[in-house]
This record gives sequence, structure tokens and C-alpha cells, in this order.
Amino acid sequence: MNNDDVTPEEFAEGLLDPNRPLPEGAKVFAGAAAAAQGRAMLLREDGSEEALQAALGRPGRVPVGGTAHGASPTVRGRVPEVEFAAFTRLATSTGRSQSELVREAIHKLLVEYKLVS
Repeated sequence: MNNDDVTPEEFAEGLLDPNRPLPEGAKVFAGAAAAAQGRAMLLREDGSEEALQAALGRPGRVPVGGTAHGASPTVRGRVPEVEFAAFTRLATSTGRSQSELVREAIHKLLVEYKLVS
């Protein structure tokens, strides 16, 4: 059976099979070696370090509906100790950062007041 005889479902099943052998001569990289190979491939495709940097852009979170311009605005506030303790437990139990949770809370508040959708 060649690849032309395989349905998309069979092909997907084959890719998900943990016992599927790697193709003959396949080179497998991990960690820093994988990152270096990926970067080399991108450089071959984009042609230069400058083109690669332009394509990748600046790392980090870009504001919703906007473009990155320096550091994001910072919001500071005080909360009662009991609420901060609960907030800390929430961050720990969800595995999310306090920043992520604050962004979500602010977004939900703005949606509730119909200031964003």
C-alpha cells in the first residue's frame, strides 16, 4: 500500500501510533540541538538574520487589537489580605500567573460593563 491508498483518517492514526517506526535515516533532535536546527531552517527559508527577526517580531504579549510598543501598562492596587490569600491559592491551583488572572479579571469586568466585547 502506498500513500495514495491511505485515507486521511488512516494517515492520522498512523501519525498518532506511538509504535510507529521513524523513517529510515531520520535525524531526531531535542533541546538546544532542535532549537538550532529549527533556527537554521528558518534562516534558509527567510534568507538572513534581519529577515528572520522581522518575521519573528518581538517576543511577548501584544495587546488585543494593537501592536507592541514597549512595556505593557501596569495596574497596581491593594486588596484585603483574605482576598489576596484566596487569589494566591487560585494562582497555585490553576497554575496560572497572577498577571494572567488579573488580565482575565479586568477583561471580564470590562465585558460586564459593556466596554469591550
